[in-house]
Amino acid sequence: MAVGDRIEDRNHITGFKEEIKKAKDASRDAFFTWFNAGKDADEVFLRGSWDFACHIVRPVERFVKNPENLTVLEIGHGGGRILAAAARFFGRAIGVDIHEDNELVLAELKRRGIENIELVRSDGTRIPLEDNSIDIVYSFIVLQHVEKIEIFQNYFREAYRVLKPHGIAVLYFGREYKYSINKRARLLYLFDRFRERYTLKNGYREIPARVNETNLRVSLSFARKLSRETGFKVAKNLVSRKKVPDGLELYGGQNGLVLLKNLSNH
Repeated sequence: MAVGDRIEDRNHITGFKEEIKKAKDASRDAFFTWFNAGKDADEVFLRGSWDFACHIVRPVERFVKNPENLTVLEIGHGGGRILAAAARFFGRAIGVDIHEDNELVLAELKRRGIENIELVRSDGTRIPLEDNSIDIVYSFIVLQHVEKIEIFQNYFREAYRVLKPHGIAVLYFGREYKYSINKRARLLYLFDRFRERYTLKNGYREIPARVNETNLRVSLSFARKLSRETGFKVAKNLVSRKKVPDGLELYGGQNGLVLLKNLSNH
């Protein structure tokens, strides 16, 4: 996966735009594999289908009825690898991202037979959509790259704003870990959860890093508190997983939450 060649002295929005442009200028496959490592665009889109099914659909399936009538929004659609899968599960799929190459992504998605999509460019701090217009909001392997906690907090508020009454958010974010990464032992995961209370004294850590490396780690307790303060009901804790050839699931680098727009709080 391509990254910048230095620890950031740019803000993360400028850095991402510049590095994505370099990838686009290199080749089609370089662009689409920039957002998630793979040998070519086809492999990346296949992995995107897997990630959407495992990390988004599976946690929310019990809350969803008539998906063909629902509109889903991805925060940080990148090259569209996960959004492509979302468009096959739901009636309409919208992606929002900061880069300037939505025409390239749209053409690739249409080449793959996907028409029920819309791509929107954002400023990297807000979602340029109307209030109460989306049924499901999700973000995967994106919020860990936000360099400032204020922007992270704002995306929770923005997700709440654009969701319809009783809408669903599935938001993943970088977690604090030392012992459980790429391991299968639940005890090690729980130990890392316990440990993060002491290593993330403010509930989060902003990390100077190259573009496309982890800029922010947030404790689950901090994210749960933020969700409740925003107005969400916390329905479920999540953690990303990695499948390996023997069928085992290893712990990945993100925690996540399933959130319900809880109008009784407002």
